[in-house]
Amino acid sequence: MARVTIQDVAQAAGVGIATVSRVAHGHASVTPALRERVTLAMAELGYEPDPAAQSMRTRSSRTIACAIRDIAIPEFGAFVRAAEAVTRAAGYTLILTNTDETVQQELDLVRLWTRRRVDGLLTTKSADQDPSLNAALEKAALPVVLIDRDASDHADAVTIDHRRGMRAAVDYLVFLGHEHIAFLTGSPATRPGRERLAAFQEAMSAHGLPVRPELMNAQSFYAERAFHHASLILGAKPAPTAIIAGGMALLSGVLRAVRLRGLVIGQDISVIAGCDSDLAELATPAITAIRWDIPAWGRISAQLLLDRIAAPGTSGGRQILLPTELVTRSSCSAPGRPR
Repeated sequence: MARVTIQDVAQAAGVGIATVSRVAHGHASVTPALRERVTLAMAELGYEPDPAAQSMRTRSSRTIACAIRDIAIPEFGAFVRAAEAVTRAAGYTLILTNTDETVQQELDLVRLWTRRRVDGLLTTKSADQDPSLNAALEKAALPVVLIDRDASDHADAVTIDHRRGMRAAVDYLVFLGHEHIAFLTGSPATRPGRERLAAFQEAMSAHGLPVRPELMNAQSFYAERAFHHASLILGAKPAPTAIIAGGMALLSGVLRAVRLRGLVIGQDISVIAGCDSDLAELATPAITAIRWDIPAWGRISAQLLLDRIAAPGTSGGRQILLPTELVTRSSCSAPGRPR
């Protein structure tokens, strides 16, 4: 069956092609009676405007790109789902992709999105201060909202209060009597790693406790690396009595390392997750975790980006901070005592 064209609609409605185009694009210059006649012809013929052609004319693709470190992380899925609901309601299609936390892939994606004329970008960055990536984002001249990264002159951001969450985690463990506390997080080149690391060190110092280098690792947010690093840390002497997995995906790696050593969580060692999740809640025993409202994170990020798209001359630098709280469960107890 031949594709219905704009010429077919114009002939059926008894109008010119320009009138059909104005109706398709919602121009106010068309009278209600004429708009109704053209719309009826479109419906009867099953005509659908060509998105590519519309994009060329309006310089808008009605698409938003969302780039996150790893779409396999369930908590990122909750973020994306909430953001997509907001963008869809506004008439935009959300395109999702992985960055794999590599600058080169992020650079390639920025170039691709620029060529495809996406209307805006939600993204993480593998390094907050990487000059090549920041220059590429600025050159692209796209409305950008950064996901838990520091805002800049050309990008807004929605961030998480990791400092408060980490301080609460350390305070709780010290209250229970722990002194040898192990800590894992990602690279301090990114805001989440940097904020968690600083808060951990500050909290330990505030309680007069030494920060033992052999009980710390701030290199990766990936579960596989967390398993490797936690396995080494658990072999330190004296051994840690508690461990904090300071990242969204680190808990599974830490749990594997703990159980491989035959340790009983909540008795031999206390565990705190840096991000609450189904795994933390449903594990046996349930894991104490730092929690924030992930769907709200996605909704607010998407709405902030839509605001920037609607006002293209708006300068960057706006930053919203979302609160955290510590959810206590059965994975923590006084050192050397049954929970």
